[in-house]
Amino acid sequence: MFALLGLALPLRAANTVDSVTVKKQKPYAIQGDQQALLSENLKFPSSVEVYTNGTFKVGKGKIRALEDGQILRRDGWLVNVDGSVEPVCDHVAMKNGHVYVTRDGQTTALAGTFAFANGMTVNADGYCANNPLGFHARLLDGQLLRLDGTLIPAKDTLLFKNGHVVVQKDGTLFTLLPVQSMGLNDGSSVRGNGILQHRDGTTVQLKEGKVVLVEGANTTL
Repeated sequence: MFALLGLALPLRAANTVDSVTVKKQKPYAIQGDQQALLSENLKFPSSVEVYTNGTFKVGKGKIRALEDGQILRRDGWLVNVDGSVEPVCDHVAMKNGHVYVTRDGQTTALAGTFAFANGMTVNADGYCANNPLGFHARLLDGQLLRLDGTLIPAKDTLLFKNGHVVVQKDGTLFTLLPVQSMGLNDGSSVRGNGILQHRDGTTVQLKEGKVVLVEGANTTL
């Protein structure tokens, strides 16, 4: 279904495309290990629209440009060149003990109190109040919430690049030494030499330059 890299590809349905990226100011559609120039606008789930000039928007939000090397997945996650990921929808995140609010791709540190649509509030230090669902009193690092107060399941990531493994865990990036190993929230573990060991004990070598997303911490608030 996909042409060779560099050839134009008519795209009629977003469900055949896994993600979109930009390379040297040209947008490419990705399906599996195949890539082709993006020739038609796409509609991904969660009201994400992707355009042939390498821009996208979420719902009625403003137009945003994909940076070179970024990957926009059909599930609404944006993969950055450094291996970090974030949801493209508006959200609130707890990171390194601080609360950040992201709207239309613009992130600012929370200075006062943020009120969610469900009546819950959160302070800059992560402490919550008035939560109708009985969440914990304080957000944990790596937790993500939509602006309506619902939880976004977190993602951890693995990037093997230039012989080093970079891990995003609980919203923070770590670079492993070759002799180090780190356990992940989904029960798997990764070694500094790029070997990923799954929960069942099977192992796989990470591919150079490819970001792998795994299940993040399954926590409630």
